[in-house]
Parts: sequence; C-alpha cells; structure tokens
Amino acid sequence: MARVRIPWSMSRGVDAERRRALKPVTPRLRPATVPIEDYVDPVRGPLQGGYGAATVAADGTAKITLGPQGAGTVWYPQSAAIATTTGANDASTCTFFVGPLALLTYTGSQSYAGGGDNVGLAVPALFPGTFLVAQWSGAKTGDLATLTLYGQQDVLAVPP
Repeated sequence: MARVRIPWSMSRGVDAERRRALKPVTPRLRPATVPIEDYVDPVRGPLQGGYGAATVAADGTAKITLGPQGAGTVWYPQSAAIATTTGANDASTCTFFVGPLALLTYTGSQSYAGGGDNVGLAVPALFPGTFLVAQWSGAKTGDLATLTLYGQQDVLAVPP
C-alpha cells in the first residue's frame, strides 16, 4: 500500500484546525438588562438632541420641529440659535411655536433676523409629546435653515 505524504505546510494547517475544533467553547453572556421601573432618579444636565435643520422650500418657508423623547425626559429650553446659509443678508423672519403638534397656538418667541440670531425663549417645560417648532418665512429658496436649542434637561437614571 502506498504511503500518502502530506506536505509540511498543509499539516501545520490541519493541526491548527484540529486544535481549534477541540478548544472548549465559552458561551457569550448577554449583559443584564435593567428594567424600566428601576429608572426613578431624575438627573439634570445640558440639553441633548436640540438640533435640527431643514431646506427652505420654493415658497420661502422652512419648519423645524424639536422635542424631548423617552420616558421621563423633560426639556427646559432657555435660548435658541437660528441661522440660514445666506446669513446676515437674509431678511426672513422666524417664529417659534410651542405645544402639541395639533395645537401650536402658543407663540414662544419671534425673530426678524432669520438669517442668524440668538433668541431667548419664554417657554414652559417641554415633556414628551410637546414640541418647539421654528417656522421661517420669507427665506431664500434652497437655503439650509438650522435651529440649535440651549438649556437644561431632566432624564431618568438608575439610583446607585
């Protein structure tokens, strides 16, 4: 019977495969999940997620809607920075509305310098389901309108 000779480079690969196959498998454990009921401590910090952008439509309007998301998240906006790509040469106006989307009747503030302004906001706390809407009118078509909110927020955390 003829003897089969396996080249040295191939036998090294076979040995490595054999060792890998015999190695004990360690199961990967999923980290423990914290139930939502454990998130009870409100923690105050800087407002997160308060940025939005929109392209100005052909009729010169743009609309950006921002609001808190998640159980127990409350926003306390204090000021807003608005801008368009035209900048100071933009003679548009920007009006801020506050409330649920179906009832945007409360005017939070208004700026006659929609191209770039920093506006103080006199708005109540925003809970999930209430929004701050910035609406530009008279802006240059195709511009990018941006809104950045500054203030504080409360989020729920697990007690230590």
